[in-house]
Amino acid sequence: MIFTRTSYCIESIVILMLSVCILTEQQQQQQQQRSTSQLYHILTSLKPLRPQICQFKFENCIQDSSYADQLNTDCDIYSRLRDCFRSLLDESQCLSTQLKRQYKQAKKSEYEACGVTSAYEKTRSFCFVHKFRLRERTTDEPKSSSPQDKGYECLCIASQNLATHKPVMKVKVVTVTLYRLFTLSDNCVQILDSDNLQLIPNMKLKNISTFGISSATDQYQGGYIDMCVSTKRNRIQIYRLDKNNMNLRYEMSVQDSFTSIAMDDRGILACTEAEYFAYCPSSGTDRRSIESFISIFRLDDPNVPTCFTNISPGQYLLNGPNIGVTTSLQGTSQRAPIMFVNTPIEFIYSHPYLIALARESIHIYSYLDDQLKQEIPMKFCRTLTNMQQENIKTIIVTNKDNIYLLEPLSIEDQIDQLLNSYRLQEALTLAESNCTSIKQRRTNPLVITTKKRIAFVEFGAMNVVRALTLFDDIQIDFNEIMTQIPNFLPLNSPWPTIDENLITQYCQWLNAFCDYITKRAAEFSRQPNYYPALLKAYILTKSRETLNDFLEQHSSQIPAEYCNILLDAKCYHAAALLSSAHEKHEQTVNIWKRLVLNEYSHDETFPGVWILAKYVMEKDIDRSVAFSTAEWLLEQHEEELALKIFTSQHRTEAKTDPFCTDRVIGVIKKYSTTLTLYLEHVVFKLKIESDQIHTMLVNIYLDQVLSKSDDTNEQIRSKLQTFIITSNSYRVQSVLNRVNQSSRLRREVALLHGKMNHFDQAFQILIDELQDFEYAEDYCIALSQDKSSGDRKIVAHILFKVLLNSLNKNSEKITTVILHLLNNTEIEFDFIEVLQQLPSHWSLTSLSHILLRALRTYSYVQRSSKIELALVRVQNQQLRFQFSQLKLKNTLVNEHRQCQHCCQPFHETSCVLYQDGHRAHVHCAKRFNQNH
Repeated sequence: MIFTRTSYCIESIVILMLSVCILTEQQQQQQQQRSTSQLYHILTSLKPLRPQICQFKFENCIQDSSYADQLNTDCDIYSRLRDCFRSLLDESQCLSTQLKRQYKQAKKSEYEACGVTSAYEKTRSFCFVHKFRLRERTTDEPKSSSPQDKGYECLCIASQNLATHKPVMKVKVVTVTLYRLFTLSDNCVQILDSDNLQLIPNMKLKNISTFGISSATDQYQGGYIDMCVSTKRNRIQIYRLDKNNMNLRYEMSVQDSFTSIAMDDRGILACTEAEYFAYCPSSGTDRRSIESFISIFRLDDPNVPTCFTNISPGQYLLNGPNIGVTTSLQGTSQRAPIMFVNTPIEFIYSHPYLIALARESIHIYSYLDDQLKQEIPMKFCRTLTNMQQENIKTIIVTNKDNIYLLEPLSIEDQIDQLLNSYRLQEALTLAESNCTSIKQRRTNPLVITTKKRIAFVEFGAMNVVRALTLFDDIQIDFNEIMTQIPNFLPLNSPWPTIDENLITQYCQWLNAFCDYITKRAAEFSRQPNYYPALLKAYILTKSRETLNDFLEQHSSQIPAEYCNILLDAKCYHAAALLSSAHEKHEQTVNIWKRLVLNEYSHDETFPGVWILAKYVMEKDIDRSVAFSTAEWLLEQHEEELALKIFTSQHRTEAKTDPFCTDRVIGVIKKYSTTLTLYLEHVVFKLKIESDQIHTMLVNIYLDQVLSKSDDTNEQIRSKLQTFIITSNSYRVQSVLNRVNQSSRLRREVALLHGKMNHFDQAFQILIDELQDFEYAEDYCIALSQDKSSGDRKIVAHILFKVLLNSLNKNSEKITTVILHLLNNTEIEFDFIEVLQQLPSHWSLTSLSHILLRALRTYSYVQRSSKIELALVRVQNQQLRFQFSQLKLKNTLVNEHRQCQHCCQPFHETSCVLYQDGHRAHVHCAKRFNQNH
């Protein structure tokens, strides 16, 4: 993992501790090779603090006489000392008091050029604190691609004389709320303003061996800070500081003076040269605590230095013999120790890494897996300091000559390196380490992005189960998954020819993709690409039946252009279904036709040719396309299917309608069975009264009767006879002429005579020639249908007279027929006339039933007439009563009233009053009734 310098310019404040005011010239920075496993990178060592007037260091000049030769006349300070530099190498040789004074004055001018305002005479006696501003050096040259080539410039912006004679041993800065600087020098803790380095009055502690500042964030927010100090008298004191005051809260005694101490809101951790101690304060307010420090870890090896760093509130990492022990203030640990490669001199924690100083290098360990991640060669390192700037923790490393900046790579770049090396779980652990809770991990953008990238890596590596779990966890949009499947996009492009070895891999990808998006259908189905994406995936992964079922349900959400993809995939029936959903009926029919004709390869999902007829009958397609489809079915000898189309699509008899009967008959006249069925449908179902159609149907029946023997044509003859009786639209005379040509059709001749109202001839044929008395009686009933009572009696009396005329031929049988006819209640007679015509020799016993029926008939007629007359009388009385009520009712008509129909005012007193109260002119009401 490579850590690189970002492009922005930083400007931060650094507090440097100097025992003398002159900084030595920095040594040449060692060039280090960039490694793909780096976490921190040495950006640069700080540039020497050069005077603003002179280009050369005075000390360098006097230490090396050859360096003095580089001075030129442009150096205003040193040019006049050129001749005596050699003699100044030995101060005893410089006998001139004036020259010595000039020597001191030159050194003083150099310090003033560096920003040091104190008098030179005091610099040898006291310690100073200087405040420098670090910022990236600006240059007109193009930006270097390597972080090592980037330099920093330092500008001294403040200085303060601490008036102590020993170096500053410890510095702490509190920049939140208080803006204070804490220094430890000559066993004295002094507090300064961090902005201008001015000493805060009445805030000074003496006899202090070390101190620690509380890291509790709630104290910063409250405007105060707690400080713990270890005195040389083996006492621990805890102070609370605000802007102006410092108050002792409590103190306690310890056995030995501490060398290092740290404090947070949970308690205090401290160490001596060989042992670690912890203290957990109680909630009491007594200044003298009765509790004491407890020993939590002891070092038996004097070569192992004691040092520790704070990991989290109440959690610390302690240095041990080649191990780092994580412990709480109670001395308990929940994790295994970190195994150090080399015993560290000092270390600090910068989440999530532990930076440790060894003898010859800097080691960087991951606190997540306790492994060494990076090693930076660097000798004689002394201190490590965290410097927070713009959300980046830069590490300041010092040795005896130089100050270095170590800047961590951003966590995003670290994750990139882990993912590139397929260390997926490490990358996810690193991303999640920035979250304080499981709930935060679900919403953290970095965690979500990392999971997404890991899911894509797993998806590409065919670990689809793991990928699906991550997809579902971060609720990724399916459009992003589509970009990871080769040849899947654009969706409206067909699948290329995929090698057989890759089909299995594609199917795993697509099945995982389908499982994910169907699981979240409620969320994704509103997106326009949802159903097209499923369709393209189903082409490779699902069976044809499943694909067809999917299209039948969702084809309306899939664009019509995807029909080409289905055709390229040889899913012909599916392509027809999609075309049908977009009302491309002709294209749909053509695809099915080509399947029937085997122009397309066999599609096992194609249901058969019947789907064409069903589609034409159910869909509102162009009538010319439907007619051509029916014709095509006839050509394919699918007469039954074609007939269904012809019969179902008939609407009008207009010549412009392709399904008018004349045009259909012209097409199917070559198919006799189909023609017969179509004509029967037209005549009996559609009730079309056309003499041409009816005559054609009669002739077809006649052809069928004449073409078959007597034993096999009874059903057809029955149909012919029924049609002759019921139809009134065929050409009777032409049919009669044809029937008379055969002696086998005498009954049909009789029926045709009856159709021409020649009832006597019809009954004579039936009675005298055929002696078919029963059929004659049934025919009489059939002729009486839908006729008035008088017409029914005429037909019945004609049959009765024909039977009477035939009594002489077969008296006994005819007598029985006549008696049966007169007793038939379906036939009406005028019994007075009948009784007058009956033979006189018939006995009353034989006529008893006839007389009884006649009596009942006349009684029924009489009663019916009386009841009808009574009903008419009652209705008349009701109408008279309503009319009288209307007359009694007053109706106001004036010029303000308007007619209901013409909306004009009334100018006469007569008007029409409707039951709802509306009024109308008499002539308007008449006109309205005539129109309606």
